[in-house]
Amino acid sequence: MGAKRKPSSSLRSAVAQRSHSLAASVAEMVNHCKDLETIVEFLLHWMQNETIVRILDAGRSRLAAAIPANRLAHGGARVFIQDDIIPMPHTVKGGGIIAASASGKTRAVLDVLKFVKGKAPHIVVIGIADHTAQEFEQYCSYFIGIHEVRDNSDPLRVLADFGEYVISELLDALVVAAGRQGGFDERKWRLGYENIDSTGPYDYRDQIQMNLLFSDLY
Repeated sequence: MGAKRKPSSSLRSAVAQRSHSLAASVAEMVNHCKDLETIVEFLLHWMQNETIVRILDAGRSRLAAAIPANRLAHGGARVFIQDDIIPMPHTVKGGGIIAASASGKTRAVLDVLKFVKGKAPHIVVIGIADHTAQEFEQYCSYFIGIHEVRDNSDPLRVLADFGEYVISELLDALVVAAGRQGGFDERKWRLGYENIDSTGPYDYRDQIQMNLLFSDLY
């Protein structure tokens, strides 16, 4: 390992080039999706109304969707994740679905989406997958296609990397945008975090201040 040393210019350049390609891919997805405003409106509605939201994903896409799903829960939605220890609620209870698959070919996700399309069409499905995933898209109420901006000179490209990262980046941005549209400020987001364990420090420690916040908000 040796002593600490400054990263080489080639390493700094490689990391910057990869980050640029990811940002360009997100921008391309935004440019191609015509439903972003509507999707943001649904995300806000789900947070404000404590709506049941089921997250459908698998593998690396599950990890990618975890951050925006976590923030959606902080905003007030009742979030459940496919195959988690806590089962997803019955479809009769309504709510929504966010489905994520970088390839759009994940069978575990497609099978559930097909069932929902046929048996529970009242559930709104927001899907994000490769823009060529036609079967995946047909099961979604609103669809965001992944458009990778490929840079073959990127020295840090590797199998199955870009899709998952842009899923996380774009979905999280849309949840934040929904909160801003709904007037969420720092105190509103803070009240979405739990305060009996170690994920802070986001809690208001002053109980008097906390009581005032609850009286204002509820």
